[in-house]
Amino acid sequence: MDWMRLTTSGEDLRGVEGLQMLTMEDVAKHNKRDDCWMVICGKVYNVTRYLDFHPGGRGQLMRAAGKDGTKLFLETHSWVNFDAMLKECFVGLLANRQVA
Repeated sequence: MDWMRLTTSGEDLRGVEGLQMLTMEDVAKHNKRDDCWMVICGKVYNVTRYLDFHPGGRGQLMRAAGKDGTKLFLETHSWVNFDAMLKECFVGLLANRQVA
């Protein structure tokens, strides 16, 4: 099954109820091949199911597992519309942390 077909299948690719506000500590807990979240431009995505479809292989995505992958993504895929490609994996937004 290709990625586009999977994203339109109705299968739950987010794995969470409702959209959430998350911290980097929340995202960091999801850093394994069977539970992989990442941040791209302040948006949190559950990319677990996408790992097998990434043209560069799972290892490339795992470099940003549980982390903010914005810099890596923009260095290698600046032309890719991640919002459209990963919309069914969107978990929520990264909460800005303010240090007092």
